[in-house]
Amino acid sequence: MKIVAIVLLLTSLALSSDSPVQIHTSIGQLPGLITFTWSTRNTTPTTYVRIASGSSWNYYQGTTRSFKDSSNIWVIHSATAQLTPGSNLQYQVGCQVNGFSSTLNFIVPSDQASINLLVFGDLSTADDGADTWTDMNDNAKDFLIQGMIHVGDIAYDLSSKSSTVGDNYMATVQPLAHYFPYMVCAGNHETSDNYYNYLQRFDMPNTKFYYTFTIGYIRFLAIHTEAFISETDMLPSMMAYIKTVLNRSDSDKASYPWLIVFGHRPMYCSSIAKADACGPEANTIKQYLEALFKQYNVDIYINGHVHNYQRTAPVYQGIATSSSTNYYINAKSTLYVTTGGSGSDGSNSKIDWTDAPNWLIAGEEDFSFSVLKAYNKTHLYWEQLKTKNNHITDAFWLVK
Repeated sequence: MKIVAIVLLLTSLALSSDSPVQIHTSIGQLPGLITFTWSTRNTTPTTYVRIASGSSWNYYQGTTRSFKDSSNIWVIHSATAQLTPGSNLQYQVGCQVNGFSSTLNFIVPSDQASINLLVFGDLSTADDGADTWTDMNDNAKDFLIQGMIHVGDIAYDLSSKSSTVGDNYMATVQPLAHYFPYMVCAGNHETSDNYYNYLQRFDMPNTKFYYTFTIGYIRFLAIHTEAFISETDMLPSMMAYIKTVLNRSDSDKASYPWLIVFGHRPMYCSSIAKADACGPEANTIKQYLEALFKQYNVDIYINGHVHNYQRTAPVYQGIATSSSTNYYINAKSTLYVTTGGSGSDGSNSKIDWTDAPNWLIAGEEDFSFSVLKAYNKTHLYWEQLKTKNNHITDAFWLVK
């Protein structure tokens, strides 16, 4: 008994001095392939995620990488496990010598099943987005959420104050990010340290900049929109990848009839404050992607960057292809959503309704966030919720 007590004491001391923090998860390119990521201040002898299996644990060994910004030093750990989609499991991350985290729950997203997702961009949990994050955190389980998609501009900024803003942000999002996958793409604010925080802190599939994954009945494609504006050396490889993902097999279409692309910058929007983003920059991106989206029947393109919510009708080359405002059956072109109004580092931008084109159907200038629901292979529903009161400020259906 004395030996057991000593071991427990040593484990407790190890946990209190260097326990795993900033725990979050992501989904890989295959269903059920989950990566667990966390940080410790010091190097640990081993790196594992262990997953409860009856009265025992299944261990999955991980890898580490160093993180340093001035005197802010971390070791970032990641471990990947192939898990059963749809399962609700318990896990711990850490080290067999220094100790593990407390037991956490995780929902492995289902394929071929109804799925609900939180979607947002341009979020600072320490500034104007604090209330939005509180809303999402408080309501995620009631909304039956099984994943989050963040379309760039993270924390404002991850690298600020020797990356301690990033530390605080990752700690703040842990309650949801440890519970279901948190998928991100890079925005223009991630360039402040040449993507160092973005690349070190997150474990996305493929290059981390552009990748694909499936969840529920949806095939998602994440793209890196900075490549169209200033980082054009990435374009050849990314465009080849985009075409490969969009050119799907019949079996992929049958399993995942919904095809959704997300990136940081918009292709369709109306904003005086973001005139360049909604004008020449958007037109540049459209030159590369709009025809492909039409050819391969992309259902929705989701972006942030513009700090408000805007939603189009299905539109192609500036012409709305449907007269409906919120119910689209076999849409003839892509529908575009800007969800950058969750709260960044200042007030949201005004929508230019005076000169708004007829393809712009809805908008919200107050802080808000999105919930995407793919009920089945034929019905997909989107709603935009205002921060604090969760009033539904816009909603639409896509039906196949």
